[in-house]
Amino acid sequence: MKYILVPVIAVAIAFIGLKLSRWLNILDKPGNDLKNTRKPVPTIQWVFIYVGFFVIIAILFPQYLHNNLFWWLIIGSLPIVIFELFEELSYLGKISFKIHPALRLIGHVVGALLAVWISNIWAQEFIISGHIFIIPQWFVAIGFVAWSILCINAINRFDGIYAQASGVSWIWFLTIFLLIQFVVFKHYTNFTEMNMQILLFVKNMSFVLFCISLVATVVEYKPLGLVRDVGIMFFGFSLAYLSVIGWAKIGTLIVALSLVIFDAIWVWLWRMFVMKKSPLKGDYTHLHHRLLGLGWNRKEIRAFVWIRSIIMMIFILIQWTDRLNKIVIFTVMALVFFGVNYYLFIVKKLPCGLDLNKNS
Repeated sequence: MKYILVPVIAVAIAFIGLKLSRWLNILDKPGNDLKNTRKPVPTIQWVFIYVGFFVIIAILFPQYLHNNLFWWLIIGSLPIVIFELFEELSYLGKISFKIHPALRLIGHVVGALLAVWISNIWAQEFIISGHIFIIPQWFVAIGFVAWSILCINAINRFDGIYAQASGVSWIWFLTIFLLIQFVVFKHYTNFTEMNMQILLFVKNMSFVLFCISLVATVVEYKPLGLVRDVGIMFFGFSLAYLSVIGWAKIGTLIVALSLVIFDAIWVWLWRMFVMKKSPLKGDYTHLHHRLLGLGWNRKEIRAFVWIRSIIMMIFILIQWTDRLNKIVIFTVMALVFFGVNYYLFIVKKLPCGLDLNKNS
């Protein structure tokens, strides 16, 4: 019954958010960037993703309000939400000051460190070939900071076309949910009570975020409203979080996230070695920009990204617990992705992205 009510409440919260945004006149500003010519639409949706998530948990899963794992996610993502909220309000002209990019990065790091500090599960040990390896908390903290920043920024840079980033988000949350339900629970049996509670928590959180991001995709598609960086970065942080505590399913998520991760690596390398500039300086060379430059339209790009992500999700699930097959899939996908991009943009010298001066 709870699983039925989750999407119902998510839709209701999104509807309230859109109405409230119009009432408060918190609307975006369409420009000649990558946006279609249209009227302004609500952007309050980014706040309601974060608040809505808390409301759904409080109503349907109140037991998690006393769980450190839940507060790890809420408090750990809070600095990200606050900084991106100010950034959006500055963009809309509601406030006069801007948040420096370095301060935003500090907010991401602080959020990740808060998550590690609040959580009680970080004394990790692994058994490999009969040998027990204990990972110290400081090393886990550094690793989680790096992993969360990668997920946050990789998915955020994929948000150049309406509903693209929120669309792949629901696919990845669904991947984690199905992985726990049909792989972990079916192929592993020696669970301690604590491990079982953690897995159930990851499963439930993944389903809630799957419903929220699916609703966000529908809202953004036309668009009826926009999620913006607040919502997208919250999705990215949540993906990092769930993959870590869900029995360290980082490798599985890396394969599912491969398109986004490969694109982030390609763009960084292109900026550093071809454009000779800082990889942190934004431009229009991401995957969707490159495909737009090659003549694809927005619908074709969204369809390609979503279908490819769904196929990868299916591949991951049918591999069950076979790590070797997942490594092979990841390697083949990497070779294809970088090989095609190298041929098109290095060998054939096609435009690697968009020149807005020519496309405005």
